[in-house]
Amino acid sequence: MKNNLLITALILAVSSHAAFAAEVIKSPQDLEQVFTDSFYESPISAPMPKVEVQEGSTIKPVRGMPVFKKVRIKLTNRLREKEYKRTLKLLEKEKQERAKQEALEQEELNKELNINFKEPEHKEEAQKENINAEPAEKTLELEGGVKEHVTANDVILDADNIDYDDKTLDIIATGSPVLVFPPQNVTIKADKMIYNNASNTLKAYGKVEVIRDGKSIFGDYMQINMNEENAFLDNMQTKASMMTVRARKSEMEDDKIILHDGKLSSEESYILDFHTKMIGGNNFNRMIIDDEERSSITDEVGDTAINIKAKDIIINAKRDHDVITLKKAQISYGDKKLFTFPSITAHTNKKREFFDANYPEFGSRGRLGMFAGPGFVFDTPLQSGSTLKVMPILNNKSGLGFGGMLKYRSATNYTDFAYGSSADVFILKGKQYFDDKLYMQYGANSYMDEWFFGPRMPKYTAELIYHDRGVIPSTIGKDLNLNFKHRFGLGYMQNNDVNRHGESIPAANIGTIRTRYMAEAAQTLFNYTDKERLRSLNLALVMQGSAALYGTGDTQFVGRIGPRVHTQYKYWMQDIGFFASAYQDGTPMQMYDMYRYGHANVYIREALRLNKFLTVAWSGSLTLTGDSPNGDMFQENSFIVALGPDDFKVNIGYDWVRQQTYFAFVVAMDTKGSSVEFERMEIKHPDRLARSEQEDVELKVYDIENTTADNKKIQKKMMYAEVIDIEDPDKEQI
Repeated sequence: MKNNLLITALILAVSSHAAFAAEVIKSPQDLEQVFTDSFYESPISAPMPKVEVQEGSTIKPVRGMPVFKKVRIKLTNRLREKEYKRTLKLLEKEKQERAKQEALEQEELNKELNINFKEPEHKEEAQKENINAEPAEKTLELEGGVKEHVTANDVILDADNIDYDDKTLDIIATGSPVLVFPPQNVTIKADKMIYNNASNTLKAYGKVEVIRDGKSIFGDYMQINMNEENAFLDNMQTKASMMTVRARKSEMEDDKIILHDGKLSSEESYILDFHTKMIGGNNFNRMIIDDEERSSITDEVGDTAINIKAKDIIINAKRDHDVITLKKAQISYGDKKLFTFPSITAHTNKKREFFDANYPEFGSRGRLGMFAGPGFVFDTPLQSGSTLKVMPILNNKSGLGFGGMLKYRSATNYTDFAYGSSADVFILKGKQYFDDKLYMQYGANSYMDEWFFGPRMPKYTAELIYHDRGVIPSTIGKDLNLNFKHRFGLGYMQNNDVNRHGESIPAANIGTIRTRYMAEAAQTLFNYTDKERLRSLNLALVMQGSAALYGTGDTQFVGRIGPRVHTQYKYWMQDIGFFASAYQDGTPMQMYDMYRYGHANVYIREALRLNKFLTVAWSGSLTLTGDSPNGDMFQENSFIVALGPDDFKVNIGYDWVRQQTYFAFVVAMDTKGSSVEFERMEIKHPDRLARSEQEDVELKVYDIENTTADNKKIQKKMMYAEVIDIEDPDKEQI
């Protein structure tokens, strides 16, 4: 029981993350990457999006640690420990040699000064002669530390007054009583406490406070049965993260906590952004907008807080998953009731890096067409906290068909697999992270990330990729930085069997290994921003190169250079880049990865905010020299229309090249006033709620100091030092 006294506070983290998860894409530094991640493949569903951290919030973005990274850190720590021990031995050897040298020097000095020390012939006489002398100064040194042994049954009670009732066998503590359970690190405070020795029960009255790990739960009355290890608390209240929880009554047992007639509420202002990826690289968040010109759905419909009323909430904290079920729930948006549902279950891993639930999904994929269907989620043992969602679907490509989808999610992997009878095709797309910069992407009949070559669709592919970036600040002036990115890939590809770009090239059913290195250097030449006048200008010189070797012995080389500019004037924003290219394209898989942009290429991203509720955008890539494989000028051509206020937009778009529609929404929600009310909340295995049993791994730092006898530092060796942003989700620790 004592282990569970404060677990209730962890409910809040589960509820707030599950209910208010959001994906944030803010001011991308790499427009080409956003272009790659645009609507060319509408994902079946994404991993749990990241939450934007507002100042003062306790929520931090996290990402699971890939297994290779964990192994790398362990090996690094082992090598550092070995080097540390070796260095200690060297320092100890140096210290001994230095002491020996100092002794020799002292001996030589004594000889030079003719200082001789003669031992008294009779020690007893010497002692008598010095009997009246002051005793020599002695120093007492203590090694080690003082340890206090605390047994599992130790309890410490502190109070101003403690009385004992012989008849009832009650120990009555008054005057600010404090009861401490040292083994459990639990402290209970109250106005009055009564412990009955016969029944082995404790009752606390008045303002009851239970403290564990610096967190508190408050109540009016608490009773603990030490024999059965259960407890209950009346009018419970606690706070964690941005949520407050209240309950009329709470019962705590060995592996279960039950709250009755309670409410989870957000009493602080906390903005969460829900964003989907923009078409063709257009990102409206990069546009500077005057605060007076911003629009809000709150101005139009009033209160926009989300409120949920549920009969039962069941939270099952499994070993690797937390499963949350809401029964007979009603969802309201402000004063308007949206819908009710009999039951919904959400699955998430311990770190809340992703979550999935039994809700239906719809979307579109290039080869599959439009699809829609219900979803059913199951936990899997394949990776820690992983889930599998199964969806029977209807799809429409060349008529109505049916099929199914599987969606696998973990902290380091996503995999989508689907089949639709209308197109009679299987699709696969996934990515597995091995380390922060090392991952594998694999797919079939899906658009894959080919960096500045744009999204490409092979028939099959599996590629191991290392992608890294760095920056050299202020290379040619203040805030004029040089950004460098490079990528190395090795994998197997099968040429596409569908000509999607209209080129006059023969079909080639060939698959081969490809090794490719790509790099980009972008030097900022000019940077200007005036937020008050709604103006900005950023100019950079970009150099890109790619070299590929195929298993057939063929090669492909591409090099291009040109300026890239980002501008905004009032509410007109654009990104324009020009590339002069030289290339030798001998790829044996022309339908898949031939270079399609010619010797002179321009890409354009335009966005125009017409008013508070309407923004239009267009993206295109044009070959100016007429030497593209299909002879067309436009190699990319897409548009998007954004409707609605700034905090609630609906985006609709279309891609003429890939003949694919796009639909998404953007929501920026203030959680203040949002709440979850329940008649009964049950938390199973509360000691495991939001707690991972995985081993913590972090890089070790060894700081070695060597000092002289007078404690002056003569050498300091730092085995390892690293500056890590405290909010960095990629820091070297779990």
